[in-house]
Amino acid sequence: NAPLVVGQLLDDECPEDFIKGLILSVRSLLPVEPLVEECEKRNRLRLLTQFLEHLVSEGSQDVHVHNALGKIIIDSNNNPEHFLTTNPYYDSRVVGKYCEKRDPTLAVVAYRRGQCDDELINVTNKNSLFKLQARYVVERMDGDLWEKVLNPENEYRRQLIDQVVSTALPESKSPEQVSAAVKAFMTADLPHELIELLEKIVLQNSAFSGNFNLQNLLILTAIKADPSRVMDYINRLDNFDGPAVGEVAVEAQLYEEAFAIFKKFNLNVQAVNVLLDNIRSIDRAVEFAFRVEEDAVWSQVAKAQLREGLVSDAIESFIRADDATQFLDVIRASEDADVYPDLVRYLLMVRQKVKEPKVDGELIYAYAKIDRLGEIEEFILIPNVANLQNVGDRLFDEALYEAAKIIFAFISNWAKLAVTLVRLKQFQGAVDAARKANSAKTWKEVCFACVDAEEFRLAQICGLNIIIQVDDLEEVSEYYQNRGCFNELISLMESGLGLERAHMGIFTELGVLYARYRPEKLMEHIK
Repeated sequence: NAPLVVGQLLDDECPEDFIKGLILSVRSLLPVEPLVEECEKRNRLRLLTQFLEHLVSEGSQDVHVHNALGKIIIDSNNNPEHFLTTNPYYDSRVVGKYCEKRDPTLAVVAYRRGQCDDELINVTNKNSLFKLQARYVVERMDGDLWEKVLNPENEYRRQLIDQVVSTALPESKSPEQVSAAVKAFMTADLPHELIELLEKIVLQNSAFSGNFNLQNLLILTAIKADPSRVMDYINRLDNFDGPAVGEVAVEAQLYEEAFAIFKKFNLNVQAVNVLLDNIRSIDRAVEFAFRVEEDAVWSQVAKAQLREGLVSDAIESFIRADDATQFLDVIRASEDADVYPDLVRYLLMVRQKVKEPKVDGELIYAYAKIDRLGEIEEFILIPNVANLQNVGDRLFDEALYEAAKIIFAFISNWAKLAVTLVRLKQFQGAVDAARKANSAKTWKEVCFACVDAEEFRLAQICGLNIIIQVDDLEEVSEYYQNRGCFNELISLMESGLGLERAHMGIFTELGVLYARYRPEKLMEHIK
């Protein structure tokens, strides 16, 4: 009953020294909690100072002893922070609650020491101590606490965020604290506030201004939440993942920003692809290619120019790129666009890299199209893999006879050469080639062409080589007759009589011709 006795003595205004003496006389036997309660109720807690100090000096770890001592120290303002931060035995909630009405900042110290989250948040909200609250939340690194203070229901959320951004995080040197705060803002889906936060610690020379992950996060968050800031960040930051962030910018359709990122990190192929595929500016891509002078960049520009039908420009770019990989497409496009001088330049580059019949054949064809016959003559004399027969046939089919003549003469295709010379009206040469070919088909083609051209002397040379074949005689005769060349036909047949291989058919045919056209000679012929 000692506490009740002490309470009664205090009520009876008994001298303090008497009460102190009484308490000290029974010291360790006294129940501390009810005794403190009786004194505190009467605002006479200081009366117990000596008693409590005795207990502490005797090694007491009783929470009620230390709570009471703490309250006395707080009331006397005797360096209370030291007690609150160094004494391990008091109850933070009890002492913190006691401090709230006297000095809320001391309550914060007590609550922080005991990690009394709810109590600390309440007292700092009530007393607008948001800087202290922000520091505590940052230091605590507790996901649940962050969730509570960043909850939209929290009417003080904005004040807390302001202090976290302006003071608590910039002061922090702990990567873990920064990471926890960033994660909390992301979890709470506060992208604009996260940007504020990251700007403060990344852009303003904090311990984390060069942090790779934070720089990435700042740019990526801005891409999603505030694209207008992205270009400024790209210009100011250097330690972020250029390739990955650039791709995200492309996906977000921030093409100029993506181009700036790729350019900054010397990812020039990706940069030029943004200009070509997304911004769709071939002019800027060409300008960029001139600036960086990389083969791979010129290749991308060339392909885009080819797709857009800018064939001459594409060829120029492919040559700058030293890129022979697209030669089939370039050949096709060049022929469609009729840019053979450019194609020649391109194919001369390509054939240094690839040995392809298609390439060498197209080069000859391109020379022919621009009438550079001297180059064809030079080219076929150097080692090449052109299929000259096919090339010659193509030139012939497209009426490029002068070029075809060079090819057929070089490969000794006398039959084709003869026909080609016929088309060129070079009948004497055609007869000479037919003689070397020595085939009935060729003789006939040259013969008939000479008849049509009224080159009857040359036609007769050919005809004499045909009529010795019984089966071909009638065809020659009909050809001459159909064109009214009766005298020339008779002359041919008469010359044929003296041939070593003259046969009955020639004599008979001549007789028929005399009967039709020279009856006066018929009897003599029969005799």
